[in-house]
Amino acid sequence: MSFVTKRTTELTQEEKLQIAFLFEDVFKSPCTVKSFEDNYTCNHLGYSYHTLFIEEREIVGVNSMVPIDYVVDGNKLPFVNSGGTMIGKDHRGIDNFCDLIDESYSFIEKEGYKGYVGFPNDNSYPLYIGMGMMDDIGKMNTYILPYRVGGFMKRLRWLNPLSEMFCWFYISITGLFSSKKVVTFRIHKANETFDSFRYKRNNGSYTILNIGSGNAYYRVTTHDGVRTAFIVDVTEKSAKNFQQTIKGILKREKNNIDIILYVGILPFIGHGMIKIPRKFEPKNFHFTGHIFDEEAIDKKVFFNLNFWDVNLSNYDLI
Repeated sequence: MSFVTKRTTELTQEEKLQIAFLFEDVFKSPCTVKSFEDNYTCNHLGYSYHTLFIEEREIVGVNSMVPIDYVVDGNKLPFVNSGGTMIGKDHRGIDNFCDLIDESYSFIEKEGYKGYVGFPNDNSYPLYIGMGMMDDIGKMNTYILPYRVGGFMKRLRWLNPLSEMFCWFYISITGLFSSKKVVTFRIHKANETFDSFRYKRNNGSYTILNIGSGNAYYRVTTHDGVRTAFIVDVTEKSAKNFQQTIKGILKREKNNIDIILYVGILPFIGHGMIKIPRKFEPKNFHFTGHIFDEEAIDKKVFFNLNFWDVNLSNYDLI
């Protein structure tokens, strides 16, 4: 067996096909060469990095990493986001997993990247943390606006008119107390190397709203059988801008959605959504990281979730 890291543009057509087949086998979800290329070339460099685990000329594991610049205390630094890790069922094990990640880290560090951030699922999270490959930054919150209760609780469809009325009333009331003050974060994406590429993905299925002093991005999709509007990002984060985002989505999509969701950290009130208690959250959103250059990044800042502007735009839930 062997491990090698390549840029997306260096992969052969056969390697891309093998990666797509492996994805379908591991995640039981469709993947094509086109969707793979779309996922990993829409960034400011035009490529990502893929560490391949090869056994007898067959790709049996992949760790993908997407380059993105982050601004840390005013300094723009090159990072990579975890784009996903997968290993075929016949080759899984702690040793192979560690070797795959070690190869990725070694390559990325030599390329000059300063940090690595990821959003591991419940299966890989214990491995990353337990093996010391990544450390906790924190767990993101989930916020909801249940526009149509019957959309996710079929037996309560008769309450849809009431839940719709409640949401419009709630949005109107929160709008009276929403501050226009934009919150700044010590760590955030360098938008000039991010926004112009990120939202070209997924066949342009993101919708842009012009609100306040910035933009809001959202995507409507059916998730677990529920018609959901995911707020992917609001570039200028204030309670008023979030409230206006929700109002805009309801006006545009009132016939197409049941709920509105946002995943991240909102350090203000009056944003128009309800924070879901941890025990009722539908999914754990682990946020973890690793520092390659401790002289460039303050650990006390990096490993404090409250200093991060992070949400669904940083990775692909949808």
